[in-house]
Parts: sequence; structure tokens; C-alpha cells
Amino acid sequence: MDITKEGCYTTSRRVPFEELTIADDFMFCKVMQNEEICKELLEIILDVEIEKIVYHEDQKVFQETLDGKGIRLDVYVRDEKHTIYDLEMQTTNTKELPKRTRYYHSSIDRGHLESGERYNQLKDTYVIFICTFDLFEKGYGKYTFETMCKEDTNIELQDGRHTIFVNTTGVTDNQKLQEFLEYIKSGTVSNSSFIKKLDQEVKINSSNATWKEKYNMLLAREEMLREEGMQKGLQEGLKEGREKQYHFILKMIKSNQLSYESCVENVEDKDDFIAWYQEHK
Repeated sequence: MDITKEGCYTTSRRVPFEELTIADDFMFCKVMQNEEICKELLEIILDVEIEKIVYHEDQKVFQETLDGKGIRLDVYVRDEKHTIYDLEMQTTNTKELPKRTRYYHSSIDRGHLESGERYNQLKDTYVIFICTFDLFEKGYGKYTFETMCKEDTNIELQDGRHTIFVNTTGVTDNQKLQEFLEYIKSGTVSNSSFIKKLDQEVKINSSNATWKEKYNMLLAREEMLREEGMQKGLQEGLKEGREKQYHFILKMIKSNQLSYESCVENVEDKDDFIAWYQEHK
């Protein structure tokens, strides 16, 4: 499982480790380290047979994004045909998922095409979001997007990009996928051998002391990022407030309602105001 690319952000409040379900991105990533389960889930979602999967070489448990927005947790594997799959559990509708899939595809392509290589060496990529909400509000259990001609939808671009949104609140004719959706949504364990195996893996990981420690590290890191973000927002707000105050004072000075000298004497930061005034007068 690879959680190294910049993108998705898990900054929402989390529950204690013992209460995690498969719908939590941390638990989802842990469970998907089971190669058999991960491969079978891909087969269920895509309705295909996959001979084997290989996890990306640079496996990490979690990593701060480069822009400091949070922690990204996803599953990143390839199959025997070198097709690349990026799966992510998503419980918050940030309204930006379509644009994020574009970024994910681009990040994958950049990471797999060396300088001088031909574009036809790019591998097929599948970016898959498993969502606990219906992003498109049409009730489908799965939304699949591929590039095709607007004037003639029978013409496909065949650029190798596939984007899928799995909707756990939706309905699908795929019985195995529907059972998976129900398990995510309510924790219902059906007679499906896959769901039983999935549920057992969740229970095993829930008692793993190492994962608990890593999860608590994640909580601490997210809290620090949240506090840093709040502090940054406060500082930016204060700066914006000063700018508005200075512009108002400048207007009053220019209309001779206030003197420059009296303003300098009464502002909170004299040096800051003097520098700003010299630049804007």
C-alpha cells in the first residue's frame, strides 16, 4: 500500500482505534495490505479477473502532503499487466473529488514515465474512490468514467485513464459489490465468503498493537497540522484586518480628516504602518 502521493487529506476528527471500521481510511489501508483481499475487491469492483497484484515498492503507512493540508491514505498496486490501481476510502464530500482524480492520474503518469520514453509506454490507470455518500446523487452503486468523444460517444479516446466512484449508499446489479456496499454502510456480514474474510481481517487489525501505535501517531500528526492551519488562518486574518484598517486611515489622511502624525502615534505597530504608508501613499 502506498500513501506517498500528494492529494487527499484526512483532517476530520477520528474515533478511538478500537472503534475503527472498514469505512475509516486508516483501517481500510491496513486491511488492503492483505493481498488476497485487495485483489478480490478489485475484481469485484471492476468485474474482471486479476491474476496477481504487486504493491508499490515505496510502501509507507502515512505521509504528510507537501502542501501541508493533511494526511493521505490510499492503496496503490499494479497487476500482472502493469495496470495501476489507486484505491481510496472517502467519507467526506469535499466537492473536489472529480478534480482530485485528474491530479491523481497525472501524478501516477509522472511517476511512471521516464525522460525520453514514448507516451505509448504509459500504463492503464484506475483511480477508485469508495465513497460513503452519493457524489452524483443518481443512486448508482458505481459510477465509471472514461474519455470519449462528445460528438460520437461510440468513439473512445483510449487514453488508458479510468475513474470510478463507488457509492456505498447506492444500488447495483453486481451482487458481490452490493454486499460490499452494505458491509461498508452498516457492517452487515452476509454469507459471502469475501465479506466474512474482510470482517475477520478488520477484527485482526483492530487488536494489532503496532497499528494502534501508528494510528495514534497519525492522530497526533493530524492535530498538529490542524493547529498549524488554524494559526496560519488567524495570522492571515489579522494581516487582512490590518490592511483594511490602513486603507481606511489612508483615506482619512487624504481627505484631511486625520493627520499622518496622529495616526502614527495611535496605530498598534508604528513601524509596520510607516512602511505600509510609504509604499501606498
